[in-house]
Amino acid sequence: MASELTSLPLTNPKPAQGNQQRIYQAVKARIVDCEMLPGETVYEDRLAREFGTSRTPVREALLKLRNDNLVSIIPRKGTFVSHITVQNVYEIYQVRQLIEPGVAVMVRDAVDHERLNDFACRFESLKIERALVAGWFAVDREFHTYLVQCTRNQTLMAMYEGIMNHQQRISILASQLPRRLENTATEHQAIIDALLKGHVEQIERAVRDHIKAAWEASLRIERLVR
Repeated sequence: MASELTSLPLTNPKPAQGNQQRIYQAVKARIVDCEMLPGETVYEDRLAREFGTSRTPVREALLKLRNDNLVSIIPRKGTFVSHITVQNVYEIYQVRQLIEPGVAVMVRDAVDHERLNDFACRFESLKIERALVAGWFAVDREFHTYLVQCTRNQTLMAMYEGIMNHQQRISILASQLPRRLENTATEHQAIIDALLKGHVEQIERAVRDHIKAAWEASLRIERLVR
């Protein structure tokens, strides 16, 4: 019996599923990091050649990205990186205003002070070194995601991940404004200081001020909204 079992062929995962996920993750990262800009055409054949696959897993990956609202598929015209509209900006920041001040207050006793001080040092270092935009927003996203993770609410974490995919696109484009990155570092420092003190009103105000400043900056980018 044992010899019969060992002679059975091993079951391998379907290559198409692996290719679809690989393409999905790679293209999503390019869109979120603004390597592919709003309105840019996404070519199925080029992606198929790049990833060494047929067009089927590419199409499946693009359908998932459409469900994430990161691409638009227009019949007989093509697939395009989704534009960012005034309504998109409004909705993203409205949701953040509803969620993040409450989250920050909720986790004020759960956050690790050493971790917060590390974030403060990293933001200050980025400001001094005038680091590349990608460096800024990797730390920015990590900081805000950390606060949400401290709630240990899996549903909230999953929802916030989707919000931050769109937020990152907006923030990277808005970072072109003069001193926006430096101001962002100062705003994060205010949030960190408030969390370290554990003062509820100061925490709420610091988070709201940061979101409001980011919101206003986003609406000043002409090519960002339409």
